[in-house]
Amino acid sequence: MRNYMNQKLSGFVYGVDASSMFSQAMSLLQKGLIAVGAFLVVMGIINLSTNIKDGGPGVRNAILEIVGGVMVGAAGAFVTQITI
Repeated sequence: MRNYMNQKLSGFVYGVDASSMFSQAMSLLQKGLIAVGAFLVVMGIINLSTNIKDGGPGVRNAILEIVGGVMVGAAGAFVTQITI
């Protein structure tokens, strides 16, 4: 009977490279920032439409929320350019 417990697997990597783990973390951060930015843009558009309907008391805040969402999404698009 053959002992399969001590047999090495061909093509199997024993451990994680630090740069690979960093790039995976940056990729996850990028997806999160883009999702948060898109959420802020959508909420800003909803706030803008309700404030225009109500006579415009919070139009400025809604526009700033949209601009902030665009900026967060843009930062998320470039976060993978960071290297160690």
